[in-house]
Amino acid sequence: MAKKARIVIIGAGMAGLTAANKLYTSSNNMFDLSVVEGGSRIGGRINTSEFSSEKIEMGATWIHGIGGSPVYRIAKETGSLVSDEPWECMDSTIDKAKTFAEGGFEIEPSIVESISGLFNALMELAQGKEISQSDADLARLSHIYETATRVCSNGSSSVGSFLKSGFDAYWDSISNGGEGGDDGVKGYGKWSRKSLEEAIFTMFSNTQRTYTSADDLSTLDFAAESEYQMFPGEEITIAKGYLSVIHHLASVLPQGVIQLNRKVTKIEWQSNEVKLHFSDGSVVFADHVIVTVSLGVLKAGIESDGELFSPPLPDFKSDAIKRLGYGVVNKLFVEMSQRKFPSLQLVFDREDSEFRFVKIPWWMRRTATLTPIHSNSKVLLSWFAGKEALELEKLTDEEIIDGVMTTISCLTGKEVEKDTAKTSRPLTNGSLKDDDDDEVMKITNVLKSKWGSDPLFRGSYSYVAVGSSGDDLDAMAEPLPKINKKVGQVNGHDQAKVHELQVMFAGEATHRTHYSTTHGAYYSGLREANRLLKHYKCNF
Repeated sequence: MAKKARIVIIGAGMAGLTAANKLYTSSNNMFDLSVVEGGSRIGGRINTSEFSSEKIEMGATWIHGIGGSPVYRIAKETGSLVSDEPWECMDSTIDKAKTFAEGGFEIEPSIVESISGLFNALMELAQGKEISQSDADLARLSHIYETATRVCSNGSSSVGSFLKSGFDAYWDSISNGGEGGDDGVKGYGKWSRKSLEEAIFTMFSNTQRTYTSADDLSTLDFAAESEYQMFPGEEITIAKGYLSVIHHLASVLPQGVIQLNRKVTKIEWQSNEVKLHFSDGSVVFADHVIVTVSLGVLKAGIESDGELFSPPLPDFKSDAIKRLGYGVVNKLFVEMSQRKFPSLQLVFDREDSEFRFVKIPWWMRRTATLTPIHSNSKVLLSWFAGKEALELEKLTDEEIIDGVMTTISCLTGKEVEKDTAKTSRPLTNGSLKDDDDDEVMKITNVLKSKWGSDPLFRGSYSYVAVGSSGDDLDAMAEPLPKINKKVGQVNGHDQAKVHELQVMFAGEATHRTHYSTTHGAYYSGLREANRLLKHYKCNF
């Protein structure tokens, strides 16, 4: 009997397990298959956990559009979308968010909604979508869009510069149209209309940062934004946890295929076989290796003295790895002593403002929301991106508690109680408590993700940075080596073909239109599995 082709998949996340699932179920036992995982669990950047007796997601959270998503299909088929217990999700019963500006000013919903509409319209225009607006609004947006687009016409501009130009054009249209100018806003203290609306606009920009993982939207390429694709329909979470999808994919694999705590330290390629070196000193040979590690790990792997790949990756591949963006997004879960804490949107003053509250720590100033994970939960969630996300990983629980409570008090106008429990008189039941109400609310526990400092991930997900393009995402997906001469037959197959697919790449950073998502990772794993199945002429 001919020797089975040896396939090793590096990484037991969404991409790796999708590839393994497809290869195992479609090959009629043709392959000697292994999945080697450097950590002690499967799932990769998917990590369902528990906090305060609640099911939460430390990593991937959303199904981004239920219309056509393979993740939604799997979750629905396996019954993972329904649970008797509440879960972390968009809960339609949660009260509408209250928006507070620094200094204790609750902002009228009409002001927030106006700027939200502007920001969302600009993002939709940047993404190449058609927007539905009234004729008057559309005419103004067309002028704003044209003005902003001119700024981005040099081919290397960013989403951040587009948004800033859009807001400036919007403000110019207000000033020239005699709609109130930049006078102070009644009931908002020292805030002028422009400073308030600009701060609200910045709040929405900070939310967008968590969607992209970019530390600043000025590093996010404008031209590539319209290539990114979303599925239609609502965005939801998975009631039984994102890991339920991972466990479904892994369930078909025989015992022993997935090997945990097997960290690859070097990949030797361009010989008869690929040679994998592991941290425990062991070595494994393979005909094909599918690398599904994160872009952050690849960046570290080509920059370190002991390169991950030997020989080093060709320039087209290493240059793409260097140019693409890869950022950090972390989640902070805060357990309160009571339920019924309202959803908050946080509006901060400019860094150079003389009116800003110096007590608010810098790492809180680009957070945008603090929201219960569902309507009957004591657990609040806030998102951090970029430098703030990395700083969050270093802070002690006490520093986090103090920073969050100080921020709440400075924005809602309620003083922090000066006791060891770090208590305050914040919002409950959607309204400010009376000063003579002795009931206080405490933060009793905190939990944070640490994707940036984890050596198995070194961040959260990829984005197309200024200076890179969708072509780099395609380059990420190219197998190695690209070209080889035919040198006869091995196990009934052209050796050139075997060499052609020595090292293959999957993961969200290898998908041109669905990067940064779990479904992008799924598609990439399927792509590489199908590439091998086609190579071995399997029916699939």
